[in-house]
Amino acid sequence: MPVSGILLSSLSGILLTAGFPFFDFYYLSWIALVPLLVAVRGRTPRQAALLGYLCGMVHYVTTMYWIRYVIYHYGGLAFPLAALILLLLCAYMSVYPAAFAFAAKKLERYPMAWVFGLPCVWVTLEFIRAHALTGFPWASLGYTQTPFSLLIQVSDITGVFGVSWVLVLAGTSLAALHYRFRAWPGLLVLALTLSATAFYGSWRIEQIRAMQDLVSPVNVAVVQGNIDQSVKWDPAFQQETLQRYRRLTLEAVKHDPQPDLVVWPETAAPFFYGIEPKLTPQLNEIVREAGKPVLFGSPAARRVGTEARLLNRTYLLEKDATVSGAYDKRHLVPFGEYVPLKTLLFFVNRLVESAGDFVPGDDPSPLGFNSLSMGILICYEGIFPGLSRDTVLRGATSLFNLTNDAWYGDTSAPYQHLEISRWRAVEFRVPLVRAANTGISVMFDATGAPCGTIPLNREGYLICNIRPIRLLTIYARWGDFFAWFCTLTAACAMLLCIYTRESESNDSQKEVSI
Repeated sequence: MPVSGILLSSLSGILLTAGFPFFDFYYLSWIALVPLLVAVRGRTPRQAALLGYLCGMVHYVTTMYWIRYVIYHYGGLAFPLAALILLLLCAYMSVYPAAFAFAAKKLERYPMAWVFGLPCVWVTLEFIRAHALTGFPWASLGYTQTPFSLLIQVSDITGVFGVSWVLVLAGTSLAALHYRFRAWPGLLVLALTLSATAFYGSWRIEQIRAMQDLVSPVNVAVVQGNIDQSVKWDPAFQQETLQRYRRLTLEAVKHDPQPDLVVWPETAAPFFYGIEPKLTPQLNEIVREAGKPVLFGSPAARRVGTEARLLNRTYLLEKDATVSGAYDKRHLVPFGEYVPLKTLLFFVNRLVESAGDFVPGDDPSPLGFNSLSMGILICYEGIFPGLSRDTVLRGATSLFNLTNDAWYGDTSAPYQHLEISRWRAVEFRVPLVRAANTGISVMFDATGAPCGTIPLNREGYLICNIRPIRLLTIYARWGDFFAWFCTLTAACAMLLCIYTRESESNDSQKEVSI
């Protein structure tokens, strides 16, 4: 395979990564796929797939390198084995860009299907990746455009997939110039789409802000304890943890205006609340001393058969420390909180401490507090729009994402995770409160605009008012209809290739027989 093809596909991988944090060169995402599309020109379908696979490996290794950090530092694995696990995950993820490049080769004989069909192929592949093997929608292309506020407002109709579609259309339209296709239809549709989404975004932001101004605010305080993961579960550090949250909480409730609710992060209480006999009363006393309701995370236990199994739980305590509600995490982290295909992958239990001991919750109902109906998302549940949709359809008018990103250290993962969760606020037009152990804690309004942040690796508190409006978006009502439409369109485009090839084959056979 020519070196030029290898270099071009690798360049696409680098450009795709450049759109995500740390780099945040989101404008490069508009041309990121052009080198790959140029590279597959004139190749065989097999060569095109290999180039797409190389592009994927370069992209995912450089975007998700932090997985090696997590496994090495907290999984107790040797550096080479941790790197191998990263490569295995990226090898799976790279199948999707390979399939995209394969489709690009197959469709190049049909210029209009190539320009407009390939964006649908990309969305289809992202949609499959978001659900296959428990789902992993991290690093979807549309998330690179988070800083482009006007553009991402359309996600309350299409979800992130609509923005991914526009980005790939930009790539196919520009690459059509190299292919010497008629590029003007693609460029015209791209210009019209961008104009329409910008107009919609501007109008929608103005409309949502006007609606928020009519709603009485609820003051919320987020407390970021900044507890290092290496000592978080150390019994000798439990008192320090509680004292830190006590000090920060008491400082927060003295603020003017006072918060109506205090939020702590995921597993802020590093013990079994309600079971542990010494620390539970201490936490209750902190709540009573603050005189405000507290939403916080803690591990819990449930008996399954004859075994006690773990739950990742969020509790809501009233100001007198009575429990008024709880939510159990529904989408567990594979290989971290449970082991998929456990009978086949029995050896994985040795890789991560406590892997396989957790069971998922089954109730997406929101928790009620005064005028708030709070949909709870624990940890990386915030990257799954379907989970947010479940709780919004059950009446949630706000989302609270309690997470612990201390696992990621100083990598780009906390920033990537933050930007993904922001989209849930825009998609469902609800304020989103994000409380993270080591950061980044932030609150977003229903347009995705932040109200202050607590930076990474800092302790402190943040107080903002949130204004929950009652507006059921198209995306909330219809879900991923746009992704399904793209899937149908992509299938039709590929069937066109098969049908045309068979017709040409039959015609050639007739000519030979004549």
